[in-house]
Amino acid sequence: MVTDGERPPAPDPLLTRETPAPGLVVWQPRRGYRFGVEVYALAAFALGGGTPATAIDLGCGSGVVGLLLAWRGVRVTGVDREPRWTALARRSAAESGLSAAFVDADVRAWDGPRADLVVSNPPWFPPDEPRSPDPWKAASRSMIHGDVRAFAEAGLRLAPRVCLVTRRERERDLAGLPLARRARLGDEVVLLELREGATTLVDEPLDLPAAYAAFGR
Repeated sequence: MVTDGERPPAPDPLLTRETPAPGLVVWQPRRGYRFGVEVYALAAFALGGGTPATAIDLGCGSGVVGLLLAWRGVRVTGVDREPRWTALARRSAAESGLSAAFVDADVRAWDGPRADLVVSNPPWFPPDEPRSPDPWKAASRSMIHGDVRAFAEAGLRLAPRVCLVTRRERERDLAGLPLARRARLGDEVVLLELREGATTLVDEPLDLPAAYAAFGR
């Protein structure tokens, strides 16, 4: 017989429990911003430029990109200005048995310790495009707290390498920054690496099956 004290907690109707890699748990909202193929592509693209010992996930949201790197043995710190996101990320890390840390802070002003790598999946849509009336969802998708360039510049203050994923048209916003690597994800999405001292941009193919395989999928 199961007593009330032994019953598992009731499912949260507002959240879903995902397993993006074996043994890795990520909690995210049932509705609103949810991760997709781009997180595997970004994590694999970042590792393709060299495996870091330490990484920072700027604008981490649910923490999934940083947690994928932590699953591969990288020591990760995630940063997001929305405490609801970092609370979910901490819950996911604890349930996954990972020691990743998550900080409540505005990425544009955060002055944490330097790392080997920064990853970021910043908001893709400028604030003049239609946005969700839900402030949590709007902040995840719309550039109301910093555009792609702001995330890239913040990343370069914190690490010699910055890897991010964004819409292809946003690449123009990074003019003058040290772009080193680029890969296409379909027709509308691009993966970019900025590297201190880079003077040449190299295009690379993106092998999605290999990206999934890197995380046991």
